[in-house]
Amino acid sequence: MTEIKKITKIALVYNAIVTFLFAILLIFLTELFITPLTGWTNPLSPRNFGGLCLLSAIFSVILLRKKEWEEIKLTYAFIFSFFTMTIPIELIVMGVLWPTLSVAAISQTILNQILMISIFSLGVLSYYKQQH
Repeated sequence: MTEIKKITKIALVYNAIVTFLFAILLIFLTELFITPLTGWTNPLSPRNFGGLCLLSAIFSVILLRKKEWEEIKLTYAFIFSFFTMTIPIELIVMGVLWPTLSVAAISQTILNQILMISIFSLGVLSYYKQQH
């Protein structure tokens, strides 16, 4: 059995912190976080994504308690593959809505993209290092 490497634990901690913060902002502070920036009228969509972020944070914390790579491999892959669709979808939506977005909404979207790409990149890098 393979022990979990330090970079994998770092990726899980980073994922847990960032996705937990996203979850809090999107579930409980939706009106403060999204509505003023974009005029968003559907209160469920951001909360659904916030729920997925909360689930990802919970899974990351659970995986941090495990000792062997084989015990967490499948869930770990799921947590980080979650971003393979979120990143391009948010880029497409931003591209389509670009003319109607405020400067604050554009900067928030760019910050979100940077955070999601960094989580995804760290997850893929640690998965690769863990396998070899």
